[in-house]
Amino acid sequence: MRTILFTTRRGLHYFDRVIIHEILRLPDWVRPFMLFMTLLGQPPITVGLSAGMIGFGLARSNSWIIAAGCISIVTFGICSLLKIFLRRARPDNDYVRSMLIQTFSFPSGHAAGSLASFGIAAYAVIVYFPAIALVVTTATLAVCFFIGISRVYLGAHYPSDVIGGWIVGAVGIFALFVSGIHP
Repeated sequence: MRTILFTTRRGLHYFDRVIIHEILRLPDWVRPFMLFMTLLGQPPITVGLSAGMIGFGLARSNSWIIAAGCISIVTFGICSLLKIFLRRARPDNDYVRSMLIQTFSFPSGHAAGSLASFGIAAYAVIVYFPAIALVVTTATLAVCFFIGISRVYLGAHYPSDVIGGWIVGAVGIFALFVSGIHP
C-alpha cells in the first residue's frame, strides 16, 4: 500500500511539474489577464454572486434560486474544510508569501467557488433564457477555465489543486440537480 501511495504521489508531482512548465511558457503580456481572472474567482465575488442569487430568489419567492445560491455557498465552505483537513502546502514563492489570507493549497477555492457559483448562475440564466444557452455555457466554462489557469500561472496553486477544486465545484452543481428542487 505504501508503495502505491508513493508511486501515486510521485506521479502527481510529475504531472504538476509538467503542467506548470507549460503554463509558465505563456508570454509575459498575459499577466494582467491572469490577475483579472484571479480577481473574478475571489471569494467575495463568488460568494457575493451566490448571496445575490439567494436575495433574488427571496425577492421572487423562488425556492430553486434560493437553493442554488445556498448550494453554491455550501460548496465553497466544503472546499475550505477540505483545505483544513488535507493541509497541502502551497507552492513556495513571492506571490504566495504576499497573500493577505494564508490558507492551504488543496483544493483550489477559486476553482471550486467559480465553477459552483458561475456554473449555477449560468444554469439559472439558461433555464429562463434558453436561446442564449450556448453563449452562456461557453463563456462560463471559459471564465472558470482561465480562473483555474490563473491560479497556476501566478503560483498560488499546483495544477492538481485546481483540478481538485473543479471537481468540488462540479459536485456542488450535481448536488443542485439531485436536490429534488426544480426551476
